[in-house]
Amino acid sequence: MLPLASIVIALMLTSAGRAEAGGDSLAVSPATIARPPAPAPWPSTVQVGAPSINSASPDLVDHAGFPALAGVAWDERLEKGPDDRAITVNVTPLALARVVRGDAANGSETWNELLQRVAARVTIGGPPQKIARRNPGRAGRPSNHVTSELKLVLLGNGSERSSAARPTLALALAADNLATGYGLDRYGATLIAERGGPLRWTANAGYDIVERYHAPVRIEQTKLATGVAWRLFGITGRPVELALSGGCLLRTRNSADWQDGAQVNVPITSALRLSAAMRRSERPELPGQDQMREVVSLAYALDGAPR
Repeated sequence: MLPLASIVIALMLTSAGRAEAGGDSLAVSPATIARPPAPAPWPSTVQVGAPSINSASPDLVDHAGFPALAGVAWDERLEKGPDDRAITVNVTPLALARVVRGDAANGSETWNELLQRVAARVTIGGPPQKIARRNPGRAGRPSNHVTSELKLVLLGNGSERSSAARPTLALALAADNLATGYGLDRYGATLIAERGGPLRWTANAGYDIVERYHAPVRIEQTKLATGVAWRLFGITGRPVELALSGGCLLRTRNSADWQDGAQVNVPITSALRLSAAMRRSERPELPGQDQMREVVSLAYALDGAPR
């Protein structure tokens, strides 16, 4: 998986170079899609870091938005333990089309709309939920933990670049896989509803299946969570955002684990963002750890306008 990440990052840099050289000529035709300027960069509806199913993710709720072209994020957990960091790469078909064809405006209006409604995300790293006692020395390898996600915008104008209060409905399909012997592969589907505006509201309804290594019985759980984000103040014209979230995991045997989180997003530039997050759960995620997850993230979005 590490060579894949290198290839994708190189692809992002190639897209950035072509975007700078060709300007708006590489984008979707203005006659096809209106692009009002975004009033502020890095809205809370753009999620670049690891999916919430990954143990290094700072996010409790999954957002419907993603970078317009591509993005990369570094998530670092502050708790001591194996494999505390995760690297996430986001890619959209529109970025691939720009590299292959050199101009995304050659396609039809319907085709361009579809390209902006899909994104793929791959995360390498993050602490495994369970560590085999026979091989504790291998637990720190990033390749032991890989999270893959496909996100689809179902409702809402996927090509819209404004931050108006328009509702968006998206579906995220995620697979959280660990190397053999470390246990607990997770597969989930999450329905995401989001509404922009001065207060950005997000709601998640998801269903996860946990495959336990050498165990015939699966763990099934339902995720219900909601979050709100708002702008506090601006630094050189870029707003600092505060996000609060809460929810629960309804597990089999009628047990519920409550979770809550808080996150502060500080834009450094129009494409670079620094975040600090805390996420608490009633049940410790890893044996021997406390109930709090503290994560510092650095994320970069290529053409990071809101979707």
